[in-house]
Amino acid sequence: MERTEEKKQTKETGTVMKRKQLFSEKNKWGRGTLMIEDGICLVENDEGDILLADSLGNADVLMKRGGRWQPARICGGAAEIGADTIPLLGGEEIRYEKAVKRPLLTLLDSLDDETFLLFLSHLHGFGLSVYDCVFSYNQALFSGEGVSFYHFSADDAQCALQHHRGSSGKHDRFEWTASDGRRSIMYSAAKQDGTA
Repeated sequence: MERTEEKKQTKETGTVMKRKQLFSEKNKWGRGTLMIEDGICLVENDEGDILLADSLGNADVLMKRGGRWQPARICGGAAEIGADTIPLLGGEEIRYEKAVKRPLLTLLDSLDDETFLLFLSHLHGFGLSVYDCVFSYNQALFSGEGVSFYHFSADDAQCALQHHRGSSGKHDRFEWTASDGRRSIMYSAAKQDGTA
């Protein structure tokens, strides 16, 4: 019983470490401009995509007001900034905290600590972060073995990742291919018996 509790604590500690690491990743913040169309508040992000302001959910939002970025909450056609509620006219600049795509987050949570850090190192080597993931498909959400696909994109970097999942999540292979022709293959750090 003690051993099970110890494993659970170790896993929780690892998850906290991973989340702290992800929280400090570059490209965590997206930029956008607010637009009001037929009374609906939209955000045009820095890639030119249009999304509903409501789709930001509970993400942290900063709005430029008086030349300074201030925490804000967008509610319909208004923004709450501190104790003030101001009507939105469109054209306001915002920054919002991007979310890590759920299938990618599930993959990252499943990695042992060493493989997790190696994964981030490879991704950073291509000039990208987890917040640059624009497409994610995690086969492990449907069955234990198979191939998962991820695509990362930033202004000056593109990278496709194939994750070949081994049996019981060990002996995983990660194949990275960048738009500039660079390629890399990475293997999970943990062996079948759980040792590195």
